[in-house]
Amino acid sequence: MQVFFIVGAQKSGSSWLQKSLNSIEGIHCLGEGHFIDKLLMPMAQSLHEYNKMMQVVEQRVYEGKGFYGPVPDQEFMMTMRNWILSMMVRNAKVPQNSILAIGDKTPANSFHIPTLKKLFPRCRFIHLLRDGRDVAVSAYRHRNRIQAETGQTGTSLDDAAPQLLATWAGCTRAIRKAEMAGIPIHTMRYEAMLDNSAASLRGCVNHLLPQNSISDQQILAAIDANSFQVLSGGRAAGTINENSNLRRGQAGSWKDEFSPAVAEQFNPEDRELLESLGYTA
Repeated sequence: MQVFFIVGAQKSGSSWLQKSLNSIEGIHCLGEGHFIDKLLMPMAQSLHEYNKMMQVVEQRVYEGKGFYGPVPDQEFMMTMRNWILSMMVRNAKVPQNSILAIGDKTPANSFHIPTLKKLFPRCRFIHLLRDGRDVAVSAYRHRNRIQAETGQTGTSLDDAAPQLLATWAGCTRAIRKAEMAGIPIHTMRYEAMLDNSAASLRGCVNHLLPQNSISDQQILAAIDANSFQVLSGGRAAGTINENSNLRRGQAGSWKDEFSPAVAEQFNPEDRELLESLGYTA
């Protein structure tokens, strides 16, 4: 059973990839488990405090001859690994022996790739990369929709865009840093998946399961089941619905949503990252 993690900035299209992979028999990608940021990290802090307390007890109560030593890191990591895997398998809701690959797509995983690799040495990573400017637009519209539901008002897109792009850049840099440290990561571009969904999804499947017998027909069926038109309830890509999580389904939407001056407000390092990845005007 191959464990895998989808990484990439929020609003990069990871839900689309998750659902597409999840539609292929034997592959299960369950959404956002937040295993590291909401489970392992708080538990690690609790473990640190526990070990610290036990050292005090040993010295003050048992004069250096206490019964309980600190919990070793190896034991903690093994426990977390088993717990996380158990949750993933349980929520797949299928017999374990039918699972070829099982994954999670929490965006925060982008910052915890070395920890995930330590937990699951054989795990694989897929980086869903999208033009940071489109990510900024999508994130802004998503935030606006949530604020509207609670009666809040926010800043304009032009004012919010530099910070939203910086968030994308921070996530992207963390993934590139892990890759440069020697962790293999398969990068799939959102724009490529729009242009040639079959080849892009096939590349992901072959990365997860190099010796797979998944047919082209299965790949195409997964693509058809998760097209923008199907997932949006019948809208063609480019038809905007401000109230939907699937708002537009296009690449390059920033061109007609930003004002021309916004790019000049971007952090120079973030603009350089965009250009290094081929995302130019």
